[in-house]
Amino acid sequence: MNISIPIKNLVGNLFIFLPMGILLPFFIVKIDKVSIFTISTIILLFFIEAIQLVTRRGSFDIDDFILNTLGALIGFGIWKSKLVQKLLK
Repeated sequence: MNISIPIKNLVGNLFIFLPMGILLPFFIVKIDKVSIFTISTIILLFFIEAIQLVTRRGSFDIDDFILNTLGALIGFGIWKSKLVQKLLK
């Protein structure tokens, strides 16, 4: 088995939603807590995965769902970091 395929899938799914973790709280000020952000992310990702399932343009894959959520949470952690918050002030 070619090891580069699972690594590309892992890294791609992890980093594709990292910007969402930064941009979502930037544009929607009410998303300032991890719990609210996580619920918003899960709803959005469920909607995206459902569209993939209905349109048959992809598959409803729990691995993608988990990795995309984790990537968004990493982005949110970057957004909440002291360095970013200091740059914004």
